[in-house]
Amino acid sequence: MRGNFVYLSLEPVTNMIYSLGISPADFLNGIPAIPNQLLLLNDESGSDVEINPHTRLQTITGQAQIRRYLLGKHEHAVKWLDYAHGDDLDFLLPGEIAELLYLAHMETHIRTPFYAKLQNEYAYLTLRDGFYKTYYRHLNDFDHVLEVSIKRHLRAMHNNRWVFARPLAISDVPNEILLQLTQGLLDGMIIAFDQLVERHRIYVIPVRAITHPERQATWYTQEEVYADSREVASLRYDLTTREWALGIHDNQVFSDVADLI
Repeated sequence: MRGNFVYLSLEPVTNMIYSLGISPADFLNGIPAIPNQLLLLNDESGSDVEINPHTRLQTITGQAQIRRYLLGKHEHAVKWLDYAHGDDLDFLLPGEIAELLYLAHMETHIRTPFYAKLQNEYAYLTLRDGFYKTYYRHLNDFDHVLEVSIKRHLRAMHNNRWVFARPLAISDVPNEILLQLTQGLLDGMIIAFDQLVERHRIYVIPVRAITHPERQATWYTQEEVYADSREVASLRYDLTTREWALGIHDNQVFSDVADLI
């Protein structure tokens, strides 16, 4: 699905983020550290891929190899969990392996996809049309991923508007704004960079709440996504002071509204 926007929703019980517009590069550049070992839930080929004899699933070892894999092009949907130690996989029980296969096939969890035996920090599922499901053991790891994505999208919009301008230096998004964007709209939200306007050297980016989250499985175009939403806030970036602000238009949407302007 094309369009310069970020869609995300949060399932707080399992720390699952359902997203569109947050790229694998955003994820890699936003998490605290690249995993050292991946357990693949999809079939792959290549010199970096090995097979674990106990689970009969494929693995990749080494941060450089994992970075190359996650940023590469793939014929099939990329689905994986990380794990801490090389022999962790040998202790998985048949029921646990079955849960992993269910996660890959049905693209949803039976129970939380975090295993004490694997000590995994993430579970990552590539879905249709650029959608992703990403599970975070520590949800605050997502805050920096979101920040990286916001800055990338804003930089892209700026470069499209001002072709010969110098690269835009963007300051960090305050943690309180990231927290509100992540947790304030559990039913889903859109950060609509393609609806950005400039007012007195301030970029104003609409934030839209999803009104019919049950329809997300039927979205195939940007127009369908936007049709199921309404504007409830605006994310603002001052080009002069390099300061961020979040302006709230509909207080009822946010569970804990703070005056961040």
